[in-house]
Amino acid sequence: MIFLKRSSLRAAASKKASGQITVWTALCFLVFLSLYLVCLQSVWMQYQKKQAEQAVEAGLFSLFSEYEPHLLEQYDLFCLDTSFGSGREREDELCSHLWQFTEYNLTDASGGPLYGLELLGVDIRSMARMTDASGAVFYRQAVKIMKEKTGVSLAEEWILPELFQKNAEENTGRFLKDCESYEGSVRDYEDDEDEEGLDPEAGQWDGLWNGYVFSKAVPDGCQVSDRMVTLASAPSHRELSVGMGAADGSEEQILQKQWFISYLCRYMKHAQEMLPVQRDKGWLDYQLEYLIAGKASDQENLSAVAGRILLIREGVNYVFLLTHPELRQKAEALALLLAGVTGNEGIIKSLEQLILLGWAYGESLVEVRQLLGGYELAPVKCTEDWQVSLSDLLPALKDPGRYDVQTHLQEGISYADCLRIFLVPQSAGTLSMRALDIIEGELNCREGCERLHLDHCVDYLTAQVWIGEISLERSYGYEY
Repeated sequence: MIFLKRSSLRAAASKKASGQITVWTALCFLVFLSLYLVCLQSVWMQYQKKQAEQAVEAGLFSLFSEYEPHLLEQYDLFCLDTSFGSGREREDELCSHLWQFTEYNLTDASGGPLYGLELLGVDIRSMARMTDASGAVFYRQAVKIMKEKTGVSLAEEWILPELFQKNAEENTGRFLKDCESYEGSVRDYEDDEDEEGLDPEAGQWDGLWNGYVFSKAVPDGCQVSDRMVTLASAPSHRELSVGMGAADGSEEQILQKQWFISYLCRYMKHAQEMLPVQRDKGWLDYQLEYLIAGKASDQENLSAVAGRILLIREGVNYVFLLTHPELRQKAEALALLLAGVTGNEGIIKSLEQLILLGWAYGESLVEVRQLLGGYELAPVKCTEDWQVSLSDLLPALKDPGRYDVQTHLQEGISYADCLRIFLVPQSAGTLSMRALDIIEGELNCREGCERLHLDHCVDYLTAQVWIGEISLERSYGYEY
């Protein structure tokens, strides 16, 4: 009985201990199960968010794959036309395309929602247009294009980037100082007649410059384009759609600007190329000249550029005559022959200077024609490079075509080099907007691009997308 009694007591104690352990284990299991379910739900939500992000990014990638093909083909520019060729911006169509691309990435094989995700809404928040900030968006893309084509972008990013930045700042500062010292140094001959004390004979010589006829600067056998455009509808003159694109302050840096000018010289035409060729259709033929002068016709732009070259070369040639004793003696002898009877030293010296100016003008007129004909000019002339003799000056002014072929070939400055020099003083904003005028005008002359407007072309945008309870804002743009 004692053994049996003890056994019962032990059995009862054993059952009580087992019950206490079961409850504790159950409570612990419930706690860990709840924590596991919470973690599982969190992982599922993060997984859904990740899938939603991937779907939105894939949708934006697909949207930007609808780039405007003519801009890429002709100017290597990546842009998304938000008007889709209609001439009117269609944000609803843009949202519709993004909706379709995103929804496709959220649909399973059976057509149901993938991972329980359902697309609820799409909205376009902001866009960076090509024309924003006076063409700064286009400017940056053009600079990047030229750097990528030459491999300089790798050097700027990987090889001594601080040195590149330091040199850019130094060159920019030096260039701005040079511009300040140069400003106002070009002589305006049209205002000289109003100056007091102007020598009457000098005024007569000024009539020779005022009698300059643009047709005399064009080589024989070349037909000047008669194209004219209406600038009121061009991007640089009309009221534009405005986006979020902004200038970053580097547009006027000399290195950046030189890359942009290189882009312009590569993709734009100029008169020396187009004088022998006549296009059936197009905007302006003399496009680099338009970037410089900004006139509405080819003849006005070419005339302005030829006049600038003529003035510069006249100064160079005049200095050459002053520093060349033999040629100056010929002018002095002619002045003495014409005005020596007066016995007035002042009149003789004034006439000598007028003869030198006229001689330099005749040589310069010949040089402009040769530049347009494809020849080069020596930056520093020598005796062998001088072409117009003093005895042939008047015949050369009447018929400069007799010197269209260089008998002594010169090397140095070409017509394209002169245009590049004239582009440098122009502001980045002016160059960008005039270049956009050309690009839009040229594309509007192509079939299927008649309603393309560059302020409807974007290279960057921000979209808001709602997928279930997930709200995503993503920005996307072309990398170049």
